Amino acid sequence: MQYADLVESYRRIDATASTDEKTAIVASVLEAATTDELERLLPLFRGKVTPAYEGADLGISSSLTLEAIRKATGVAESEIRTTWHETGDLGTAAAEAVANQTQQTLFSTDLTVESVFETLRDLLEYEGEGSQQRRIDAVAKLLSNAEPEEARYVVRTVLGHLRIGIGEGTIRDAIAQAALDGSDEATDAVEYAYQLTNDYPLVARTARESGVNGLRDLEIELFRPLQVMLADSADSVEDGIDAVATSDGPLLAEYKYDGVRVQIHKDGDEVRAFTRRLEEITEQFPDVVESVRTRVAADSCVLEGEIVGYDPDTGALTPFQELSTRITREHDIEAAAEETPVVVYLFDLLSLEGESLLEESLDERLARLDSVLEPEEWAIEPTQHVRFDPADPELARELYADALAAGHEGLMCKNLEVPYQPGRRVGYMLKVKPTMEPLDVVVTRGKYSEGRRKGKLGRLYLACRDTEHDELNEVGRLATGYTDEQLAALTDALEPLITETDGRDVNVRPEVVLEVEYEEIQSSPTYDSGYALRFPRFVRRREELSVSDVDTLERVEALFEAQ
Repeated sequence: MQYADLVESYRRIDATASTDEKTAIVASVLEAATTDELERLLPLFRGKVTPAYEGADLGISSSLTLEAIRKATGVAESEIRTTWHETGDLGTAAAEAVANQTQQTLFSTDLTVESVFETLRDLLEYEGEGSQQRRIDAVAKLLSNAEPEEARYVVRTVLGHLRIGIGEGTIRDAIAQAALDGSDEATDAVEYAYQLTNDYPLVARTARESGVNGLRDLEIELFRPLQVMLADSADSVEDGIDAVATSDGPLLAEYKYDGVRVQIHKDGDEVRAFTRRLEEITEQFPDVVESVRTRVAADSCVLEGEIVGYDPDTGALTPFQELSTRITREHDIEAAAEETPVVVYLFDLLSLEGESLLEESLDERLARLDSVLEPEEWAIEPTQHVRFDPADPELARELYADALAAGHEGLMCKNLEVPYQPGRRVGYMLKVKPTMEPLDVVVTRGKYSEGRRKGKLGRLYLACRDTEHDELNEVGRLATGYTDEQLAALTDALEPLITETDGRDVNVRPEVVLEVEYEEIQSSPTYDSGYALRFPRFVRRREELSVSDVDTLERVEALFEAQ
């Protein structure tokens, strides 16, 4: 397939605001594609070349891409930078440079989807001395064979800024339409298969070759993480009980820890750990790996738990901000493990000795977990929990009080009779935290500061999720609570996500999730949510959360009513 054909579909998708039209365009491309082409088209529609769980970084920054554009076109760097600055898009700068290039390739070839995809995949393999120059040369070769519009999207893909509004839901629906009959049953099957595998090319191929039954037959695969089952929020223990109880049977209450939710895969001595966002953190937590390797009596399994930091001298919990530095640590890993030791609290078992346990009840999964776990204090333990009668929640109330007194976030309330449902908030698992708790919100736009903080995105606009309309609604603007160092780090995280620039104002892709405190919630016509956080204050960045994890508009409304 010619890359120009894919670019034309990009342009058509970008030109419409209709989700149905976007889906139809993607579906038509997938339906016409060969099975081999699906393997490349689906990642490229999302602007990626690997599944999310591989955590692949192409290793080419904006500055290296700029050099590739200059090398391919002969256009002066200053001219490219001017267009980049004016448009806020290096892809547009690349398109203009190709249109006005001062040098021509003697033997150019048309770009194909395969050549673009494979070239970008090859970037992952470049290591060691000279690897940066090899990346520049590879991208420059693509651009030297590209037409202006092709160059625009090559660069956007290289930088992870495709910007055509294609989300997971669009890809899901397009696969259901292209490979199946587009019915609700087909869509649900595609969604479940993706939540289980996190691999849309695999899902599309399976749907095409084996239909809905084939999608339902997909299983957990070791070292390919599945999406975690999600919890809704409740305002009190009693509300949590009412929401999760489906019978007179006992419920489970357990500590809600303030740590890093982790999915751990074990196959013999090989152990790998993934966050809820599917980022691999195996190297950063060798202590967790060793605990699982030696204290879990199973040849193969998939576990779920929470990594929590602690002070070995006092037993006091380590603030999440300190623990989170281990996630991004690339050097002196052993020293970091000594400085911030951790314990992993296990609360679920999803697979054991090659057998999926997803269809088993939580009660059965916990029994199987208990049979293989050999706890070691301050290394690997089951979560602190109680079973209680929903008609008599006193034990749950006591555990909730104990959790807060110990410095934990609150309580989880779970139905023991239900199976595991990847990637869904199903009402059988709720978290209970104090009323007027901090909110997790996502940054949608910002404004550069003046004065001492010039050059930093000091004003950040915050949004919650409107689940009914599947959109983000803003709830206020943040300008306080961070140190200069924290603000610099936030600016570094946000700038690669900028999609539009207007003077000092920028729009960003909603990926950076923050925890904020506030004095109260007010009704407000200023923001499209109808509410505004009064005096919001930065608490921390929630790197382990994605936009699908931020608090909902319903939650904001409930907190507003509870004031």
